[in-house]
Amino acid sequence: MNHIDYPVGASVWQELHARSADGLAEFYAAVLGWELRKASETAGVFLRSGTVVAGLHVDPQLDPVRAGWRTYLGAEDLDAATDRAVAAGAAVTRRGRHLAVPGDAVELVDPFGALFGLAVLPPGVAVPPSPELGRLSLTDATNHDVDEQLAFQRALFPGQASEPVDPPIHFFRDADGTALRGSNEVEPALRDVLPPHWLPWFNVVDQADAVVAAARAGGRVNTQDNVLSFGRWGVVVDPSGADFKVLQLTVPAL
Repeated sequence: MNHIDYPVGASVWQELHARSADGLAEFYAAVLGWELRKASETAGVFLRSGTVVAGLHVDPQLDPVRAGWRTYLGAEDLDAATDRAVAAGAAVTRRGRHLAVPGDAVELVDPFGALFGLAVLPPGVAVPPSPELGRLSLTDATNHDVDEQLAFQRALFPGQASEPVDPPIHFFRDADGTALRGSNEVEPALRDVLPPHWLPWFNVVDQADAVVAAARAGGRVNTQDNVLSFGRWGVVVDPSGADFKVLQLTVPAL
């Protein structure tokens, strides 16, 4: 049995896959207060106040459909979790996935065509959801049918229940009430241009300021000033084309 220090089923590692690192250091410093520390021309980590918060993988030959933020959900037993995912309709795209931190990982595509990962990480390595500024607050699987996505996630992590928060947004929580991950549904009018994907949310002081900073730092703004029961949010796109949600929490924690 692996000794783990993270909540099973939560996103425990986020890694940005890009064809180029050009402009990323400046962009993430402006929007999330991160520092990029490159180990090589193809790998690095992002830090916030000296603490590692995410990874970077650069491949100039990367297929554009594989570019973007990759979410790795924490498992207790990687083989068992992978088997459950495959039985529920997912497909393995890469075993033995090398991360920017120690640990074992598998990359998959869910039944709806969205890339995600599963990982088992040693103690002290995981970066689970947190209400702290510049940290991941949650990851949601944004799909064209939220009920089908919820069924897949229940099969992936049996015993974890979901609850509607701001429909169609649902949260999965553990027995202690900790928000592990979310699920959302794309509006019908956007489904032709917005395929299923796993979207990370990062905490900011003010989402309006964050989207302005994103635009000034070479990114784009997809949407802003959206209001939910727990915060205000926008979606921005970094210079490599990766999108993510900036969330201004209006509650102490999710």
